[in-house]
Amino acid sequence: MRSVFLLNSHKSSKHPVLLLNSILLGVLYIAIAIVVHGSTSVTFGHKIAIFFGDSITYGDGASNSSHRWSTLVTNALNLQEDNQAISATVLQNTVPVLANNGRDRYQQDIIQRSPNYVYILYGLNDLRYNGANFSTMNFQNDLDEVVAGLISAGIPPSHIVIGSPPYINPTGYSLYPPYNAGSTTKHRQYRDATKAIARRYHTKWADVYQYMLNRGASTLVSNDFIHPNDFGHQAIKDAMLKAN
Repeated sequence: MRSVFLLNSHKSSKHPVLLLNSILLGVLYIAIAIVVHGSTSVTFGHKIAIFFGDSITYGDGASNSSHRWSTLVTNALNLQEDNQAISATVLQNTVPVLANNGRDRYQQDIIQRSPNYVYILYGLNDLRYNGANFSTMNFQNDLDEVVAGLISAGIPPSHIVIGSPPYINPTGYSLYPPYNAGSTTKHRQYRDATKAIARRYHTKWADVYQYMLNRGASTLVSNDFIHPNDFGHQAIKDAMLKAN
């Protein structure tokens, strides 16, 4: 919506109070304008944080969207949430190339939306995907490209937060083909990959995996053994807020 106010250099024939009310009403129309994009709500007056990830960032496992970790973070920091997560996606663009992978969509879903802050929580589906070419190295290389691209687009490194893949109940590693090739060893390797990229580009990093492991582990995970429950989403939020 575009609003144009024409200010006449001559004296207005309108009563000053009526003119002021008209201007205030126009400003109010702008302030309450809402743009909805999927699960996104962008309103006037707040700095925007984009949340980029898979089903956990989308909010699966939480009792409702107000309890998902991305919403909890934005409420804590008084930011405006722009949730660009897509369920059942991976970050890496590796053959077989999966639809909506993070490497292929980050320019459209992050850079073109001009956020003030970016939170990235990817890797859990990558480490579990049963594809011969899926590897920690390919994941790290594509995460490197994404983060480098964000910084080149003008997003300060200190405004980028990368989380390690969240903890899951180990039973979940062998469930839900083709996402059934995970292990604790691979999980830790992917965690280290996220840390390596964060340290290379001096972004913030949150060890979400270890934070959850130390504060309840499987009690933070829902009955599907994968997605965090409300307590798990709260733990992810806390870990992200402690990122350094």
